[in-house]
Amino acid sequence: MSLKLTIDAEKDALSLKVSGFDAKDCTLIQDRLTEVAELLEEILSSDEAANSLIEAELTRLEPSLAALELKYKILLYQAAELAKTAKSIALGDETISQHGFPELDDA
Repeated sequence: MSLKLTIDAEKDALSLKVSGFDAKDCTLIQDRLTEVAELLEEILSSDEAANSLIEAELTRLEPSLAALELKYKILLYQAAELAKTAKSIALGDETISQHGFPELDDA
């Protein structure tokens, strides 16, 4: 699978196109996109709520909102790292025991 992700920007719409995959992987890719879309929807909803605040409220809440944004950026980074680890395990470059689960290692 050699995926290519493309984001197309129009005046008032954005779209994500996924190409370069086998037809047999379509359902899995749709499931993954749904998971990510739900996350993105929540993040954008949070941004929208923050953007609707009056300036005094935004100033008061800015440190809290920034802390939460940093926290979910860290979690997104961790999720990406876990996906890379899963790929390395699937390719045989690493084992699950190298990541704290020796009881799951079949080697």
